[in-house]
Amino acid sequence: MATMPFWKKLLLRGNTTALSMFLATLSIFSVLFLYYTQNSFLEAFEEKTYDLRFKVMRGPVTPDPNIAIITIDEKSIAALGRYPWSRDNYARLIDKLAAVKAKAVMFDVFFPERENATNDRLFAAATKRAGNVVLAVAFNFDNEGRVTTVTRSLPEIERGAIGIGHINQMPDDDGVIRRIPLLLAKDGQQIPSLGLMGARLALGEKDIAPGDYEIGLGERRIPVDDEYRMWINYVGGPGAYPYHSFIDVVEGRVPADELKGKILFVGATALGIYDMRVTPFHKNSPGVELHATVADNIISGRYIRQGGLEALIDMVFIVVMGALAFFLTTRLRLYGAIPATAVLLAGYIWFTYYMFDAGQWINMIYPAMSAIAAVLVGGGFRYLVLERDAREMRSMFSSYLSPKLVARLEKDPDAAKIGGDNKEVTVLFTDIKGFTTFSESHPPQEVVSRLNGYLGAMVQVIEQHDGTIDKFIGDGIMAYWGAPLAQPDHAKLAIDCIKAINARMGELRAQWLAEGLEPFTIRGGVQSGEVVAGNVGLAGKKMEYTVIGDTVNQAARLEGTAKYYGVAYLVGEDTYQRTREICRYRELDKIRVVGKQLPVTIYEPLEGLSMLDEATARNFEAALAMYRARSWEKAHAAFKSILDIVPGDKPSKIYIERCEYFIQTPPPEGWDGVFNRAEK
Repeated sequence: MATMPFWKKLLLRGNTTALSMFLATLSIFSVLFLYYTQNSFLEAFEEKTYDLRFKVMRGPVTPDPNIAIITIDEKSIAALGRYPWSRDNYARLIDKLAAVKAKAVMFDVFFPERENATNDRLFAAATKRAGNVVLAVAFNFDNEGRVTTVTRSLPEIERGAIGIGHINQMPDDDGVIRRIPLLLAKDGQQIPSLGLMGARLALGEKDIAPGDYEIGLGERRIPVDDEYRMWINYVGGPGAYPYHSFIDVVEGRVPADELKGKILFVGATALGIYDMRVTPFHKNSPGVELHATVADNIISGRYIRQGGLEALIDMVFIVVMGALAFFLTTRLRLYGAIPATAVLLAGYIWFTYYMFDAGQWINMIYPAMSAIAAVLVGGGFRYLVLERDAREMRSMFSSYLSPKLVARLEKDPDAAKIGGDNKEVTVLFTDIKGFTTFSESHPPQEVVSRLNGYLGAMVQVIEQHDGTIDKFIGDGIMAYWGAPLAQPDHAKLAIDCIKAINARMGELRAQWLAEGLEPFTIRGGVQSGEVVAGNVGLAGKKMEYTVIGDTVNQAARLEGTAKYYGVAYLVGEDTYQRTREICRYRELDKIRVVGKQLPVTIYEPLEGLSMLDEATARNFEAALAMYRARSWEKAHAAFKSILDIVPGDKPSKIYIERCEYFIQTPPPEGWDGVFNRAEK
């Protein structure tokens, strides 16, 4: 006999947890595999988190005070003429810096061609006299990474310098420079970067010792990768270091104290010279600042590490985050696990930022992806199977016919047919506020008993007002007026009913408080309009009389929207027009609900349903008019005055937040004042 597959045995046994755990584990190890293979697509996202941690999360930090930049800027070009300049200007600069006893002068500038014998000798002599000048070198590579050519200064000029430093900056695929090679090999010799040379001179060290994933500089150990590249710990955007204009230094306008004893990088900041680089902080950062930042990182010891230890931490968190997220699905089910996982991810992101601030780059994308995959794959499968079982339970219990339909069939057997007709009705949806929390914190027997008592009282009130209870949706109720029998005053009946419901709820709350029980509060949505009413289902199997259509959907959405505005009931435009002579309302907003293009106006019924008096309601109407007229400051003050009278009025709080937002970010011309409701 053939052996039954493992997965089929699990399904036949109904072992949903085991199979969902297997799928979650498979998804976690799939993410581990992607991490091991360094998936280029996901790596690109992770690199973006590197930028995010600098620019959005950490922000600028204080740079080393002994580093400054002498800028070849627009001001200097205007004074000295078109760039490149004559070398006698550089000789003047070096002499001026030697006079004020600068510690080192780092040129992010080449002098590869002869100008004239006089100026070349003048510049070379000034360089030799100063004894603290480092000149730039640049390497050109072929497609295989081999050095093809070298750009450097004239030999007689270079001989006068105390050293050279390469200025190669190698951006990632997206153009952002996140790391820089500290050493590049040429003819068996390791050439240090300009930033590394600056740090060596600042620290007074002589030897640079390459090692395995580190470079020794005296007692310091600089973390690098296998190609001697160091992650740059940026201190900020352009201008993070003090700028001194070239011409101001040459002409003595910069105080000596601002130059004495400092490592001075000389480079272009003028946009026309095109020495701009893309960094996590800015798309146009002078290249010379990157060399200064590298020197700063080494001098201060502020490194970003991403080595073996960090890789191990990454893999541990890929497993831990996936396992925790799946565990949440077993305790909270999918709809509870998703927000709980979001909180878990937020905590992990905070942890990665904390570690980044401490100098360790812990991966953000792969562990987050592991958690999401575990929830969607393992938890999603578990949810689908459980939902299938729930559907079977609902089918079994809903097979009982309602007494309303039985009575109608006794009088009119032909009414039991598929189809229906159009009717004008008013639909009501109600829901208990915070019932999920209540049910989770109380024994099931108490939850069912309290719910039955509440639903029984509501059924009585609705039936007293000639309403038809369509169904119970958990702790929610759907009822309507105008079907199956026509009721011309269906909107009035519905409004009178919610007033009576409010009064009955007051009695129930008083009773529950007297009995030492936690009281319920409800909210609802009401809308009038045309629906299709009739028997829906399968003839001979399961059939019920109900109403369907956009009016029903709108009433349901209004009930949900009442929570957002913090009111007990919301009424749609059609119901308002039919009942505005018998009930006082407050217009709350114009909204566009999910799935709809046309906006709808929503109202809060006040009489017997709200603590808001008539004068305050008129003040709200005036404030709303100011808001729609784009008078944000006046509207803000008006809504604030309403809150002074009614501190708990959430609609006023909402409009205050909107006014504050629009004061800072005004809407475009043609703004229609409609709020797009993103939730159902």
